[in-house]
Amino acid sequence: MLLALLVGILVYTDYTQEQIYQESTENLLSTYGQSAKTFTMFAQRNWNILTDWDSYLGTLAERGEQEGQWQEYIAQKATWQYTDFYLFNEQCEFWTTAGRQGTAEHMRAAFEELYTANEPMITSYTSSQGVRKIMFAMPMEQPLQLGDTTYTALAVSYDNAVLEKLLGSMVYEGQSDCYIVRSNGDVVLSTETKTEIPEQMTNLFDYLSQNAKVDQPYFDTMVQTLPQGGEGCALYTLNKQSYYLIYQPLGILDWGIIGIVPTGVVDAGMRRVQNATILVIALLGLLIMAGVVKIQRDAERNRRRELERRREKSDMMFAGMARVVERFAVCDLDRDRYQYYERHGEALYPPEGSYQQLLEQISRKYVVLTDSENAKIPQMLAPENLRRQIKTDNDSLKLEYAARDKSAFFMMTVVPMAWKGDRLTRVMMIVQDMGEQHLLQSLANTDGLTGLLNKRYFDRVLTVLEQHCQPFALFYMDLDRFKPVNDTYGHDVGDELLKGVAQRLQGCIRSRDYAFRLGGDEFALLLLGPMTQETCARKMDMICEMIAVPYEIDGNAVSVGASCGYALYPAESIDVQQVCYIADQRMYENKQKNHARQDGAEGI
Repeated sequence: MLLALLVGILVYTDYTQEQIYQESTENLLSTYGQSAKTFTMFAQRNWNILTDWDSYLGTLAERGEQEGQWQEYIAQKATWQYTDFYLFNEQCEFWTTAGRQGTAEHMRAAFEELYTANEPMITSYTSSQGVRKIMFAMPMEQPLQLGDTTYTALAVSYDNAVLEKLLGSMVYEGQSDCYIVRSNGDVVLSTETKTEIPEQMTNLFDYLSQNAKVDQPYFDTMVQTLPQGGEGCALYTLNKQSYYLIYQPLGILDWGIIGIVPTGVVDAGMRRVQNATILVIALLGLLIMAGVVKIQRDAERNRRRELERRREKSDMMFAGMARVVERFAVCDLDRDRYQYYERHGEALYPPEGSYQQLLEQISRKYVVLTDSENAKIPQMLAPENLRRQIKTDNDSLKLEYAARDKSAFFMMTVVPMAWKGDRLTRVMMIVQDMGEQHLLQSLANTDGLTGLLNKRYFDRVLTVLEQHCQPFALFYMDLDRFKPVNDTYGHDVGDELLKGVAQRLQGCIRSRDYAFRLGGDEFALLLLGPMTQETCARKMDMICEMIAVPYEIDGNAVSVGASCGYALYPAESIDVQQVCYIADQRMYENKQKNHARQDGAEGI
């Protein structure tokens, strides 16, 4: 009986040891997977905003408004937790939004790294006050001169404390380390070390190989698979302390995220359950068969409680997300429930409720920004569509949407949170306000007089439609008798007439179509979707009749006509330039007929 008891204890110990390892590994992968997604979103947000800034500063340079206005634009970012935004050049000269200027010799290595690579980069450095910093930097498309100095790059930096919060430094009782490394083990960024690894360490793989007792097969697997996007767990011992090492790809260059946590912090609770179970089995040797059943049930209950406690810890990662995004919602697809969180400002929706009702509320206020006329918010965010689009932890769904009056623009990213087998059961919807980006695009793409889209945006839309092979009808219009209006009534009346024509053209199209002013008294319409020649002819007559109705301007009844031509893509040509030529020729023929008709009327 004693031998049987000992054998049973050994078997049970081996079994629970494997279970502890498997469950700890799964939980660690989930926790640091959320860290990886959080950092990737944080990095992408920085690149997006730096790109917007670069474009905006370039626009200011062209206008000769370099000083003052760029600071006013950046002041709108007060809620974003950066330490400094600054311009700099290869001589390490800098200018910050706070007005500080000078030369940053302590950052020369970071600046040289940027100019050598000549592409956006992330790096870390120590400030002149000895504070660790993380920096996002990129070369400027167009140099900017402020005062007597020309700046060629821009950057934003954060205290390392922001990185600590972002990567969940308090996860696992504040005893975990987190590293961003290149595929060869070189450390790019790190949280403040809590384990025995020194801060000055530069290559994690080399340090562990030389100083730690590693689980060699698992360690070798990590070194080989991380460059190919692999993930997993390894164990090592340093100074008689054992650690879990979790590795996952980041999706940025060849970088990966590595988490290091003492094994005692991760599975101490389960090991206490294991030891208690063995002790009880030994004490109840005479009742071992009955005792094993009861104890296993207790162990399973305690294990679930421990897993729940660790899940609560992993939820701390979402606090990091809340620091870099405006709002998010956690949605249970099986139970049709959601929980909504607002970082600042007035909440747009109730804090919790039915997921389907949430989709209906969003759909009433917003529309998806997409070329597909069938894309609707309820269909795109329906549980069945999310499960089709999101098959693994690395998948996500992104969509841009806007208020129906185009007064606000947003980017939503949907990421997985929980699975039941292969079935997606819970997601997080993360929303970012894209208002500034669309404002810049609007300023660059809108005609200043009429509010219609301009020739630059007309060319861009044609390129996109051709790339997607999307059918459309192009209408060119040229006003008849517009010059006499300018000569008779003056240019102010002529400008008001152009505004009136623009309003009528907008009334001729649907919300998904486009109206442009190409210059002078020339206009264009793009109507999306397939159309017939007969439909286009009727549409052309309707446009001409609508434009010909007299305009009441400053007490004067002003009349103009319109010559119009159309062409169909791809029905008449698969080359958009040829489509433009066909529409222009038809407009010219229509203008000739109009002139002939007018000359005939004057001769009668």
